Amino acid sequence: MSKKLPVLLNPYIKTRFPYNKLKICRRCNNFTVLGESECPVCRKFALQNVENRAASILQRSMWRSWLIVLLIMTVGLVMSESTMQTILFAAGSLLLLALLWTTQRRSTPALLLSQLEKLFQKEAYTLFAGLVNDREMAIQVFHSGDKPLAFEMLREIGALVHTDQLRVEQILLLQSFVLRKDMDLMLDPLLMNHFNPDLVEYIGEIAKIRRDLIKENTFRYVMLHEAQILRMEHGESILVSVTGAAVRMKRYISLYPYLIMRYARKLPKDRFLRLYRIIQNSPSSSSSSLYEEVMGIYNEKYKWDEDFQLKSKEH
Repeated sequence: MSKKLPVLLNPYIKTRFPYNKLKICRRCNNFTVLGESECPVCRKFALQNVENRAASILQRSMWRSWLIVLLIMTVGLVMSESTMQTILFAAGSLLLLALLWTTQRRSTPALLLSQLEKLFQKEAYTLFAGLVNDREMAIQVFHSGDKPLAFEMLREIGALVHTDQLRVEQILLLQSFVLRKDMDLMLDPLLMNHFNPDLVEYIGEIAKIRRDLIKENTFRYVMLHEAQILRMEHGESILVSVTGAAVRMKRYISLYPYLIMRYARKLPKDRFLRLYRIIQNSPSSSSSSLYEEVMGIYNEKYKWDEDFQLKSKEH
């Protein structure tokens, strides 16, 4: 078994939309999520955000509309046969320009999103090729020995590319690091539809150091593949750790009572104490199977434990 590396990972900077970090080169039209200003393909300092590209295209389209209206206005004024016609046509043209300006101003956000969609559809192949090139760059960095940087690059790509291959690559890198509570870790984006032992091992690590990352998608994944997890060398201990994360919130106890029932007996004392206290403070649970299981374990293992007795006295 290879020794895990102590590393320092840069925090992941979240954006409102995944494409907010996507850039396109003004020179070679390459897409990337890894470059800041220098294009990784042509090496020119010509990268711009895709939103800026879409805004530029939209701006040109709006200017064309203005030019058409101005052209019609000019032709109309030239062809006017009287002062009254000139005044009426000028007033109508100014009204049309004001209406156009108001409409464009109000619809700009929606038009910008529409333009982004058109850009992605038109450049779909180029976008795919650019992200493939980004991944190849990350793999090259990995082979050069800089695993933390390779992971950070794959993490950026993973915000846009949702493939199991990319998830596995990130998980394997994470599993080669000494994971700490203060790291900016993630779990939900790495979940897969099928059983993967590396993912399960990672879930077990997260359940020990960052219980707050264990959420409903993870519980569902674990329950779906519970039988396969139990066949793993440390599968049961992973399931116990996940159960320990479930007792963090009353909501999870209500949603996954049977998972908790199966592994409550093997919970560490502090996690079982939390489960016991939540159950005791929930009058509606007194008739449930989970309540009976918890009270049975309490009577068998902790009835005379001072920590549990202290809580009983408080009641």
